[in-house]
Amino acid sequence: MFMMRLGLLLISSVALSACSVLHLGDSASGVSVVGKNTYCGTPSQQSEAHYFATPGAFQNWIDYRNISGFSPKMARNGVLVVEMGQRPTGGYNVKLDGKKTGLKNDVLTVGMDWHAPRLDAAVSQAMITECVALHLPQGQYNKVRVVDQLGNLRGSVNVSGSKSSS
Repeated sequence: MFMMRLGLLLISSVALSACSVLHLGDSASGVSVVGKNTYCGTPSQQSEAHYFATPGAFQNWIDYRNISGFSPKMARNGVLVVEMGQRPTGGYNVKLDGKKTGLKNDVLTVGMDWHAPRLDAAVSQAMITECVALHLPQGQYNKVRVVDQLGNLRGSVNVSGSKSSS
């Protein structure tokens, strides 16, 4: 019995190591987080998605919103910014969900987990406007859809041309 458990533990360890070496976590789809910020200057409570094809366009947005912590270098190959919208307290966050992220036809769907604090949670009384900057994979698609863990559309953007490798 001990040897069987030891064998299962060894197999599990090798499998998990392979996943991390082969990058089969959230970035298996090719989408990866390049930045995150608690204050993104979002003007409304609506969630939004923005695509910046060039570092210059991303820099203009960073300057307009007065955001620290983001760099135009993040947009070297284009960057998608997913904004949660204004929230009245701390405790809200958004994370990439690799399981809901994938390419179908010419549409890249990016899954995000949207979390709110529990009703009885002790939270700060401060306006937050969290956003996440994502690097998108190379591929043949012209639209990006952002969905939450329930499949609700949180934003979409058209990507000018396909993101094919050069």
